Amino acid sequence: MVLELHIWGPSFGLPSIDAQCLATIAYMQQVIPRGQWFLVASSNPTLSPTNELPALRDRENGDWVGGYRNIINFITEYSSGKWDMDASLRGQEKADCTAYSAFIQMHGQPLLDLSLYVSSQNYTEITRPIFNTIQSFPLPYLTPPHLRTEAKKRTEYLGLSSLDIDTEDGDKSRDSSIIPESLRRGKQTVSSLLAASPETNAQIRLDALATDFFESIQELKGKKRYLVSDSQISSLDCLALGFISLMLYPELPQPWLSRTMRRKFPLLVKWVQELKDEMWHAVVTLDDAMLTQSSANAVQQNKILPWQAPESCGILNVGGIFWTSLADSLPVVGQRRKDNRMHRYSGEAGKDSSSSSGSNIWTYITTAGSLVAAFGLVAGYALHEGLIQIPEHWPGKKENENENGSKSGNTQSLNDLGEAGQTLFAFADHMDESFQRERQRELEGSNKSIVEVDVDVGKDGIVRFRV
Repeated sequence: MVLELHIWGPSFGLPSIDAQCLATIAYMQQVIPRGQWFLVASSNPTLSPTNELPALRDRENGDWVGGYRNIINFITEYSSGKWDMDASLRGQEKADCTAYSAFIQMHGQPLLDLSLYVSSQNYTEITRPIFNTIQSFPLPYLTPPHLRTEAKKRTEYLGLSSLDIDTEDGDKSRDSSIIPESLRRGKQTVSSLLAASPETNAQIRLDALATDFFESIQELKGKKRYLVSDSQISSLDCLALGFISLMLYPELPQPWLSRTMRRKFPLLVKWVQELKDEMWHAVVTLDDAMLTQSSANAVQQNKILPWQAPESCGILNVGGIFWTSLADSLPVVGQRRKDNRMHRYSGEAGKDSSSSSGSNIWTYITTAGSLVAAFGLVAGYALHEGLIQIPEHWPGKKENENENGSKSGNTQSLNDLGEAGQTLFAFADHMDESFQRERQRELEGSNKSIVEVDVDVGKDGIVRFRV
């Protein structure tokens, strides 16, 4: 009877970069005896039937359960109530635990989305690079954009899209054709909004959202040791620790969330710090999770958390995960694949074997078609960038008819595919950089002089050379 908890990898000195993963770790650490569960920083959501982490695996029968609440319910049933942290709560305590758990997930998740993913500066400089350390290439080209897209959808109702400086309304080419660049006024970004006076609308909205959230949690706690009880930790404390830790500890370029908490709610900050030390004692690193070092800190962390190194994925496994995730991110095809997964694991697919068989055939067809399309896009971009040369007398080859080239058109076609297009664009760009570096090494090894010549064609038609 051994369980495996698969999570997103460590970051910010915490065991995971995901709030629900942190909450699940804290819960299982409190109720399940050591030796009956292990913690695996696989950072691979495709393992879960719901394509999400955290995901729990029963080693005995190979069953998977995905999502924080589903895992908690499974643990309770699995142990016949023995591992139910909230079993002794009564009356108002139990009601508060249930209500505030929903409150934290409903209002805490959008705050984390805005802070870590929607804010372009925080996402570009901090969040996205983390996935380069916890996932194998080329998965970091797909996972962060997908998570960011989902975060934008969850926070769209808040009307704070100005945090995303990559999204600008209107057509840039149209703007530049009407108004000279020297006369155009730049759009406000998260950097300019937060660096401006505190009276700006965005600053007020962000501060109000954070204040409402922290104020409710602090009022519930009052002078008690824990949120709903003075003597017993509950699942609500674990959930609050997971969410608030990711609001407090990350050092971000735009730290509006942690700044609000530290300035207005010092008692709540102190409580979270004490609870974190009680749970995890020390800073958690990637080396601790991967068991790649034998230092005193790693040994100590292994005593606190039952880390188990994730299985090493070969190039075929990594490629399979990448293309599966890529297919899931394609419009229409991705949604159908997700629907089929949910039907299959909810038992609906088993009710009608013929419909199940037809659904599976359709899944294979759409998956194969999406992968062929993906390979075609990569090949097309490689041809356009010169990574693959077409013979001069190749049938159907045409001269460029547009002096501006077709690069913008190709880029737009990739962008039309959403996350998949962005991923393929980044992947092809990585290939282009590798090709250029290889060519540079060949030139240096041949001891030949390298002369760089810039050629500019002015609007007046005059060609200018610069050596």
